[in-house]
Amino acid sequence: MGRCYDFNEYVDRKNSHAEKWNNMVSAGAPKNDHSVLSMSIADMEFKCCDEILNALKEPISNGVIGYDCPCEKFFESFIKWQKEKNNWDIKKEWIVPVPGVVPGIANTILRNTKEGDAIIINTPVYPPFFNAIHLNNRIVVENKLIELEDKYIIDFEDFEKKIVENNVKLSILCSPHNPVGRVWTREELQRYGEICRKHNVLMISDEIHGDLILKDYKHIPIASMNEDFLYNTVTLTAPSKTFNVAGLVQSVAIIPNEELRTKFITGLVGYGIFHMASFATVGFTAAYMYGKEWFEECMEYIESNIDFAIDFINREIPKVKVKRPQASFLLWLDLRAFDIEHEQLHQKLINEGKLLLNSGMTYGENGKLFFRMNIACNRDMLTDGLNRLKKVIDSL
Repeated sequence: MGRCYDFNEYVDRKNSHAEKWNNMVSAGAPKNDHSVLSMSIADMEFKCCDEILNALKEPISNGVIGYDCPCEKFFESFIKWQKEKNNWDIKKEWIVPVPGVVPGIANTILRNTKEGDAIIINTPVYPPFFNAIHLNNRIVVENKLIELEDKYIIDFEDFEKKIVENNVKLSILCSPHNPVGRVWTREELQRYGEICRKHNVLMISDEIHGDLILKDYKHIPIASMNEDFLYNTVTLTAPSKTFNVAGLVQSVAIIPNEELRTKFITGLVGYGIFHMASFATVGFTAAYMYGKEWFEECMEYIESNIDFAIDFINREIPKVKVKRPQASFLLWLDLRAFDIEHEQLHQKLINEGKLLLNSGMTYGENGKLFFRMNIACNRDMLTDGLNRLKKVIDSL
């Protein structure tokens, strides 16, 4: 019988350096108001598995915190994980360590486009995509997802039309999609990839949530589908979400195309990025080697939290609409039923409900009156958060 982890344990992070709990002022919360419950930034309120924590002791125990580099086990653990999870055979030479998925996106943009070039994204989507484009003087082209009753889908006619009209050079695919929780089907990925190839659009695929797949769904890395897509994609992923180790700041780019890979590496070196943190290398390796059992139990707990939260919302605050996600631990809450300005509602949630959620306005124009809720926490905290949400909704 396998080990049982206690995901009901409370971990107090309010007096730590956790951004989720100690940088709430930037999201609009009052300074030093410790009564605010943060269900925002996408890390979990769960301790990671002991094998990872023990591995992190190694650099300290030998007494030297020096320059580090990835060992063979670093690559082997990741290659094995991708084969088992996604049936994708990755070659070691395709893998480029990078300190974060977003830096990998920005590096790809800088090395493969020029100022003024257009880049297309499927909105509402993860806010740093906008920053990586805007702040590097490229143009954001929004392809707005189509909302159906139970899910969102890509508007492919608009996608291709905007690629042609704006002479788009690069696309950023969020797969699975954050915040709407879609796991794209093989047919959807095929159509997406074919349109990009037809119009010579390089693809970045952000697959950081790719392990967090709920029952009855299957993640397919778009690059794994055929050779055309394989050599036209920069895939970025990390153990961050899977094992709750975002603080390691260790990701990988998978780049089979040698020309693209050389550009990517040159970009990193050009920005002075050529070392790895000691804790990142050992933590990354331990996660993929020993974290499977913890991860599987964690996903069972997350799925039960999703069911609990959706049942609560449908029963207690039915004017709040939510579609059951197909991946990850994020709920995309629809509060459009209420006649109130978005920012006014955001402030009510913070000041009256003492609840901090991610504002949907940062995810694109079609995020107005939406809020993202992180439910990767123990059941008591989740219940508290839902009751705070209900308090504000009942007052409207």
